[in-house]
Amino acid sequence: MAYKFQGLTQLVDKREGLKEAGEYVDYGASSKTTRVWHHSLTKKTAGGSDAASFAAYHVSLGWPGVAYHFIIEPKNIVKGKDGKDRARIVWAQEIGKKSYHVGNSNKFSLGICIAGDYRSDKLDEPTLRSIKELHGALVSDGIGKTDKAHNEMPGYSWKACCVFDYKKAIQGSYVPSSDKSDSVPDTYTIQEGDTLYSIAGRDGAGGVTVEDLIAVNDVDPLNLRPGTKIKFAKAKGASASTSKPATSTASNTRKSNIKKIQDTLNNRYGLKIAEDGIPGPETNKAIYKGLQKELNTQYKAGLAVDGIPGKKTKAALPTVRQGAKGNITWLIQAILYIKGYDINGKDTDKDGSGVDGGFGSNTAAGAKDFQGDKGLKRDAVIGINTWAELLA
Repeated sequence: MAYKFQGLTQLVDKREGLKEAGEYVDYGASSKTTRVWHHSLTKKTAGGSDAASFAAYHVSLGWPGVAYHFIIEPKNIVKGKDGKDRARIVWAQEIGKKSYHVGNSNKFSLGICIAGDYRSDKLDEPTLRSIKELHGALVSDGIGKTDKAHNEMPGYSWKACCVFDYKKAIQGSYVPSSDKSDSVPDTYTIQEGDTLYSIAGRDGAGGVTVEDLIAVNDVDPLNLRPGTKIKFAKAKGASASTSKPATSTASNTRKSNIKKIQDTLNNRYGLKIAEDGIPGPETNKAIYKGLQKELNTQYKAGLAVDGIPGKKTKAALPTVRQGAKGNITWLIQAILYIKGYDINGKDTDKDGSGVDGGFGSNTAAGAKDFQGDKGLKRDAVIGINTWAELLA
């Protein structure tokens, strides 16, 4: 399908080529009802104020790829057919993808980021032209029904984003808005895709840094589960009874278990990932490669072993339920464990994680919890919809 926005002179299609570590789930363009406006909080002329840098940063957070569907880059100017300058627009994600930019609202939200820190930067004319023209094309294409700022989305009223008046910007004029964001909350409920780094921001939201969040919360900073409540406070003066270091016994045990998962991936599938206990993009990709190898071995699927769970891989996936045993079950368990779901219950196996290749009652309980968090039927059956979320 050809969109009108594809006819914009300043548009560059980079849906392929930006750094990624997996794939977001694609629900189709019709799933997008809200166009959400962001700014990057990086100076618009800085070297890192572009789509490629944002993609690299977002992957470093453990996300599958860049969070935004469109990025407008003020530092990159394109001459229009009318002779006027426009800021380059990068098309970064398929329209229907549920990328991580507004937590639990990701599925129905289209992310548009204007590179720049508009607490101090100013929207220039080339950028305003691109904002207005992109918005007009999206409206003509029927992509989204309403526009909102990041801090108008549920749970993000404290975010200083997007600072400028986006309603005026889409009409072609710059109006710096007074900061209407609320003060940072005392507690915050983790949403889909959140990390401590995305919550605090690079310069510390409300003066609360990532280090503060780690110090005052007993959570694994590498694996936050949606629905978990955390304290949003500075470490200095925090109560000793509520402040626990991130290096707790539970965190150390988890790290050790993930090292064992990484070791098994290396030995079983001939990989060479770091055995560091950090469940980042490299580990996710290794699991996906292992899955592709198993599908090729067990089902003669003929897949490229590239660690990218694309359409061919997803089409080859079997339905897996309680009672199953083997390497595919082991990979499902590894994904669940890395995502923070308890598949061990009160039992203890050789590595303490429950990742043993046997789909028993504890694995079923963890699978049900995962399905419930994703809005799926809690039946512990790993079918097409559950696979899609596991590989997201």
